[in-house]
Amino acid sequence: MKKKILSVIPVFGLILSLMTGCVSPKAELIKAEQLRSEQLRIASEEAMSEEVSEIPVTSEEITSEPEETVKTKTGKDRAGNRIVIPAEVNTIVSMAPSVTEVLITLGLEDKIVAIDTYSGKSPFASSLKEDLPQFDMMAPDNEAIIALEPDVVITTGMSYAEGNDVYSAVKAAGVCVADIPSSESIDDIEEDIRFIGNITGEDRGAEKIIDEMNSAKDTIKALGVGITDKKTVLYVMTVPTADYPEVYTCGSNTYMDEIFTLVGLENIAADVEVPWPALSEEQIIAADPDVIIVGDTFAEDPVKDILSIDEWKNIKAVREKAVYAIDGDAFNQPDQYVMNSAYEIAVAVYPDIYSVLEKPFK
Repeated sequence: MKKKILSVIPVFGLILSLMTGCVSPKAELIKAEQLRSEQLRIASEEAMSEEVSEIPVTSEEITSEPEETVKTKTGKDRAGNRIVIPAEVNTIVSMAPSVTEVLITLGLEDKIVAIDTYSGKSPFASSLKEDLPQFDMMAPDNEAIIALEPDVVITTGMSYAEGNDVYSAVKAAGVCVADIPSSESIDDIEEDIRFIGNITGEDRGAEKIIDEMNSAKDTIKALGVGITDKKTVLYVMTVPTADYPEVYTCGSNTYMDEIFTLVGLENIAADVEVPWPALSEEQIIAADPDVIIVGDTFAEDPVKDILSIDEWKNIKAVREKAVYAIDGDAFNQPDQYVMNSAYEIAVAVYPDIYSVLEKPFK
């Protein structure tokens, strides 16, 4: 019987300490995302226990004023906050790389007037205007954002990872701030894209992206339908070190776990209810994964680093050198490019089955 992880190291105290310690920016992003996801889960459970009947309104429920007086349209963002959006959006502040990448795909790069610092490091940053102002997504300069007079500021759950409304002054100045919480599934990502398309007036473009994502899913399902002996997989976000020996990975209720299932793999942490658990060396060795996928974008040679971990030498994936590096930035950002990650994983692990598969987004 395939072995899975049934327990997980408590991570939240560690997350808070690492966020202020000497870790890579990517590691900070991952740790903060874990905290934000847990806060959203707790808030959701509390809301259910109080029998709150109102649910977040989808992008389809954003409505406009009568045509003769139309200046704004109102509705709720993906977090359920009431927002008032200019009827015509011409200037956008994008405060997450996933949002920025969707906007670029929609052809709206010229309307972006400021970005977060991670967007500035995106492989798509060359599509943006030169010398765009860049802000820390967790501590943005509200005065500078207000001075830009944007029609809308689009944020994600990462900006609220520490539990503070870091855009309170921007909102008080009357600027529309639309929040997109951390997506748990591919369907969530598609709804995020649909929402961005709706508030920017690019509904058709958004639907085209979603259609391409669904086409990729359907193709992968059709090709992989015959996989019966599924391999087990460990996803490694960052290569463990002596200072930080735990491995951060994806648990249940995450789009990453969904993608592993889509391509015919069994995630060894699928039974862990925490979305982004930290696994110990002992847990990984006991699970003995058939395959290791590593998405560390800071390691010079992550595959070599994994294969050189002496304590892991008897793990099947290491013994058989079934360790594969993928574009961690694409996999970690909840936008359409996660389907490129599905492609990378599929052709690496099951080359004979997926040899005819094409990368969905070039």
